[in-house]
Amino acid sequence: MKRPTFINGVIVALAFALAGAAVFSSLTLLLGAGIVLKILVSGLGGGYTLYLLSRSNERTGRLIIPALWLIGTTTAWLLLPEITLFAITHITMLWLTRSLYFHSSVLPAVIDFGLCGFSLLAAVATALYTHSVFLTIWSFFLLQALFVAIPNVIQARQTEPNDQSDRRFKRALHIAEAAVRRLHTIQ
Repeated sequence: MKRPTFINGVIVALAFALAGAAVFSSLTLLLGAGIVLKILVSGLGGGYTLYLLSRSNERTGRLIIPALWLIGTTTAWLLLPEITLFAITHITMLWLTRSLYFHSSVLPAVIDFGLCGFSLLAAVATALYTHSVFLTIWSFFLLQALFVAIPNVIQARQTEPNDQSDRRFKRALHIAEAAVRRLHTIQ
């Protein structure tokens, strides 16, 4: 498997935006905008989850993640009538998938969480400003494509050992060893 690249993310964003706009314009008159938006969020979220799984080298949980996504989506359909919480639930599931499959420590996962939040805000701003489903989906997934720029491992700065503290530690260690030897010889 090949780790996703930004170009892959741009292609996925374009494909999802085209498909989402087509689905929205064709189904809105039949089902209503609220239901169609939920269908889009569910379908695009599921498609993106499958895309992420196909690009991961990790083998563990490949059946569990889609099953959990299906359970989460079904629960969200039943319990969350408002589209905002419904979308946040799906974005959280996407973030968890990426955190489990592409990040090896907490800090990159936290940065990815911020990226997800920023993507949501950008999508909402785009929707309010342009009223375009295509541009809303495009902006969300285009920003999601940036997750590949998050370093997998962020290491803390190495500090040089202080010679004086090193000498104090060795002295304290010798004193402690001597004290343990004295206690041992007394008994």
